[in-house]
Amino acid sequence: MTTKGSKRWWWIGGLAAIAAGIAYWLLSSSAAAVSDVPTFAVQRGNLQINVLQGGEIRALKNFEVKSEIEYPTKIMSLIPEGYLITEEDVKDGKVLVELDPSDIKDKITTHDIEFQTTVATYIDVDENREIVRSENQSLVRDAKTAATFALMDFEKYLGKKVAASVLKSRGLPDSIEALDQYVMTMESASKPARVSLNREPGSAAAKTEKPEAPVPAPAAKKPAPQPPHRTDFVKILDEDKTDDGEAEQKLGQLKGELLLHQGEFSLAKQTIEASNKLAEKGFITKSALENDQVTYAKVELSVKTAEVALDLFRRYEFPKQGEQFLGTYQDSLHKLQRTIRENRSRMAQAESKFETAKRRYEMELAKKEDLERQLKACVIKATQPGLVAYGPISSGSAYRYSEPIEEGAAVRLRQTILTIPNMEAMGVHVSVHESQVKKVRIGQRVRVRVDAEPGKELFGQVAEVAVLPDSTSSRYTPNLKVYPCTVHIDGLNDWLKPGMNAKVDIIVSDLADVIYVPVQSIEVENDHHFCYVNTGNELQRREVSTGAFNDEFIEVLKGLDLGENVALTLPKRSSLDAGPQDDPGSPSGAPVKAGEDKKVVAKKDVAAR
Repeated sequence: MTTKGSKRWWWIGGLAAIAAGIAYWLLSSSAAAVSDVPTFAVQRGNLQINVLQGGEIRALKNFEVKSEIEYPTKIMSLIPEGYLITEEDVKDGKVLVELDPSDIKDKITTHDIEFQTTVATYIDVDENREIVRSENQSLVRDAKTAATFALMDFEKYLGKKVAASVLKSRGLPDSIEALDQYVMTMESASKPARVSLNREPGSAAAKTEKPEAPVPAPAAKKPAPQPPHRTDFVKILDEDKTDDGEAEQKLGQLKGELLLHQGEFSLAKQTIEASNKLAEKGFITKSALENDQVTYAKVELSVKTAEVALDLFRRYEFPKQGEQFLGTYQDSLHKLQRTIRENRSRMAQAESKFETAKRRYEMELAKKEDLERQLKACVIKATQPGLVAYGPISSGSAYRYSEPIEEGAAVRLRQTILTIPNMEAMGVHVSVHESQVKKVRIGQRVRVRVDAEPGKELFGQVAEVAVLPDSTSSRYTPNLKVYPCTVHIDGLNDWLKPGMNAKVDIIVSDLADVIYVPVQSIEVENDHHFCYVNTGNELQRREVSTGAFNDEFIEVLKGLDLGENVALTLPKRSSLDAGPQDDPGSPSGAPVKAGEDKKVVAKKDVAAR
């Protein structure tokens, strides 16, 4: 019994020693693996949040020399690219580009023949318009004179007061002044603007003065419609309203003759009565009595004739003459109105022809001036100092290959031949990725480092941020969305040249007294952030809460203490399996099942957050 018991304990002791040796070997291997992982001590301090992008140096203002020829034209001569235009070159008018002018000269020669014909037609139409205007004035003046004479005849016959009363009742001009106003009202219709021609000796064209904008004139005032009743001239005569007219004189004459004949009749009547008494008594002869009777009959007849003449004048002649003079006056007014309307029609036709000729003249003149301008534009001279670059300065090599700027090449209208940048104000063109553009704001300070001068730093600020992404950047890579931004560089830097590569560090914010670790030490899994803390014997997986970050460091809000060491790279599988690990969905320190996969998100994945 004792021997068997001793053997059993001996076997148990041996197995325990073997197990202790294996455990010691495993712990030694795990410690060695943990010590091989690079770490970073958690730091506290100021952290600058920025956006780092590559860009290209550009001048903020560029003067582009473009072709102003309407059709493709060949380049005859061209200044070398990179030539520095000086103030002396600008003063001397140095030729930068010379285009072929042969086609433009042919067009100018052909067009000059058409232009001279257009000028002649324009002058002829303008003179004809003046003739029509002068004739219209003469016709209106004659018609107005006829109407004035008719009014005067009417006033002469009835008297001024009676004539005015009758004309007012008819709604017609009742005086010379009213007639003048009547004519002015009818003539106040639209009058075309006068365009004068400057025909100086030796001038090739007639120059136009800018016409005033036509103002619609009020329609001519039409005479009031005539009343339905006719003028009762007999009543006018019976009421003795005539004063100083010819009708009053005629009426007075007839009345005087009637009174005279009535007086003769009374005398003849007395004479015949006396003769009859004397004849009865035989004092006079029969022949004397017959003579007195004949005289009495003649006087009686003359009285009746005078009465009939007065009655005929009152009932027929006076109304007839009144209506005749009134009708003549009305006809003269109608003729005046008709003349004015006919004049307006003739003037409208003349103005229409003139406007047509004027528009054609202006079109031909503009074409002539444009051809002369294009001829001058064939020689492009220096207007400002600066470096000469071929084509648009923002174009890439593909543009330069498809549309090369060289002697003999054809350039189209508005194509940029040369670009002269303004070197006094420089900036950087940057394309910011859509994941970073929300951080960029106008006015943010910027550090600029130019590849050509590694040791120099420039400063500036964000001046422009595009609202929409650059469409050209996604032409070949549809998933790439970048937003063009412009950075203005402070000060004057003579060594800067357009086209230089630069790195732009946009300072988003400055965080004071925060805890931070390198970006690569953070692992993202299921929207949770983790890091591995080196406790000396093992790497402990710990969940942390993060804040703002830049390209190197990220702010830690919760989960780490100052001075703790975090792994800069994820540990190998053997190190994770050697000690306790945290499940991504479980609290910190919970064990992880062996063989589970770990998702490691690199620096770009953290930045994309």
